[in-house]
Amino acid sequence: MVSRRDFLRRSTLAAFSWPLLTANHASLMPTLDEEIGSPEILGRILSNDTPTFTKPDYQSERNGTYKFNDVVTLSQPIKGFSRSSSNDIWFGMDNDSFIQSHNVQLVQNKLNKPFEEITSAGRLAEITVPFSKAWPKDEQNSQFHQIFFYGSTHWVYGLGKDLNGILYYLVVEDRWGESYYIEASHLRIIEDEELLPLSPQLEQEKKTILVDTKNQILIAYEDKTPVMISAISSGKFSGNLNLITPIGKYSINYKRPTRHMVHSDKVGINDSELYGVPWVTYFTDSGIAFHGTFWHNDYSQPRSHGCVNLPIHAALWIYRWTDPVIPPRAKKHVSRYGTQVEVI
Repeated sequence: MVSRRDFLRRSTLAAFSWPLLTANHASLMPTLDEEIGSPEILGRILSNDTPTFTKPDYQSERNGTYKFNDVVTLSQPIKGFSRSSSNDIWFGMDNDSFIQSHNVQLVQNKLNKPFEEITSAGRLAEITVPFSKAWPKDEQNSQFHQIFFYGSTHWVYGLGKDLNGILYYLVVEDRWGESYYIEASHLRIIEDEELLPLSPQLEQEKKTILVDTKNQILIAYEDKTPVMISAISSGKFSGNLNLITPIGKYSINYKRPTRHMVHSDKVGINDSELYGVPWVTYFTDSGIAFHGTFWHNDYSQPRSHGCVNLPIHAALWIYRWTDPVIPPRAKKHVSRYGTQVEVI
């Protein structure tokens, strides 16, 4: 029998290093004593003044501090002690330091060969480096730029070259149509085959999703059999604002592969303006959705403005598995007859 605490801990480990925790892969779930993943892990620090400790324990001595967007090398995740009852996963670092997992986004630093055949319809791409500067098309001589983060998705509309011979993509964000140049090697063009639907042969009514806000988990079912489970971060109370994910029964009605989200009320660090939020699957008329998350790594805790925050790979799975099916190069798709979602 696995306790809720152990389950949430294992879900967190799976979010770090495994492509997806599914019923078919249940036997592969790591125990807390097993090493998983590659021997070297990269992490992007998510806030200024992030501390490290001499032990994987908040009560131990602090021995270092990192800044927002510092990229650090991590060792395998281990169990430690934290203020959170459901996230006690830590990473070891150089010089015998330890950092709590919710303070870092796990990233890669992968460069890509630029893709030259981009039509006026655009191509979807993802950031594959820890972060990249995006320069406004109309302000190339200024120091102003946005930052696009690892795992975010963006529409690419052209390829150009600067005076130094460096290739840049033209990216147009999807809220206000602002244009940016971003180094082409930092983006990977997503192939159509990667976005084909999952379990397309299954009748629509046999796919359902349960969102358990008390235990901060999501379970996807095929004909009442669990096929995927993930830790989540649902909505929270923020000051006098009730931003909790609304309880009830819904159906998925709208999808976007990327969305520029803007929040006037911050409920966490770095979440007021978010470029390229990936794999957005809406299930209420008020805009509550499942989506990937790159601005925090604190699943199992309420952290959102009402949406269901997921690890990026889990959000992509939901995006592909649920109805309605969205064509690979579609900017958005609307339907009133999608997969059923219950929030409890």
